[in-house]
Amino acid sequence: MLSEEKEVYELIASLPIELKKINVLNDITFEAQLLMRSRFVKKINIRYEDFLNLPSISNDKEVLLTTELDNKRFIIYLENGRIISVAMSDPVKGERTVGLKPLAMLILASKSSPIQFKLFEVQPYIEEDRTRETPKSIVREIVEEKKPAEKILEKQRPSSLVEKPVIVKFAEKLVEFREKARKMISDSAPSFGCQLVDLKIGVSKGVIHVKLVVRKKGFFGKCRADELKALLDNDLNLLATMYDLNLPLKIIVSIEK
Repeated sequence: MLSEEKEVYELIASLPIELKKINVLNDITFEAQLLMRSRFVKKINIRYEDFLNLPSISNDKEVLLTTELDNKRFIIYLENGRIISVAMSDPVKGERTVGLKPLAMLILASKSSPIQFKLFEVQPYIEEDRTRETPKSIVREIVEEKKPAEKILEKQRPSSLVEKPVIVKFAEKLVEFREKARKMISDSAPSFGCQLVDLKIGVSKGVIHVKLVVRKKGFFGKCRADELKALLDNDLNLLATMYDLNLPLKIIVSIEK
């Protein structure tokens, strides 16, 4: 793995991503429907360090970010503070790539210079509403992408048989680990008289950092944070082993005052 690429995928692994829905933008019609319900908000410049907080622009709403790089069109779909799907289209070749790879390409490109995106807010679906202005030029681009559909399908079918690059599999394992760890911690905390207040899981310099803030559950008893940490030290290391991550864990548990 190249160190720069590994750094990018470690950043991706720290982002809240709906891995089960990461390929929804593979459906061009679905993308077109989102855009037809969208309202242009503004243009924003996103730097490398901004990607870590990217999901925050979609708190309590659906948004789309679109941009063009090297004659390729990118779109990021976010909802309720989570990245749902990312797609890259090459109109010249009639190719479309969906998943973590397009996101990694954007993040890597942002290390050289900020990327300007168009920000769209997806409006709630109202069947009777036919007056809303839509980004017609973008919808037209999507419809035109359907023309080489046979070519796209031909490229997609064998792709499922081709083994994913090691760096992509590494990132997917990290994302899955984070989701399982989050559930494990939420389920375990009450058994030790604790209530989970905040949880952050990320990767930095080859170490998985798990930082959680807890407080006493109810009026009686106490939050046994040390016992909770001891359990997590064991269980999360086992979980990391299950995913073949081979990364050291650093777990920090603090009690809210």
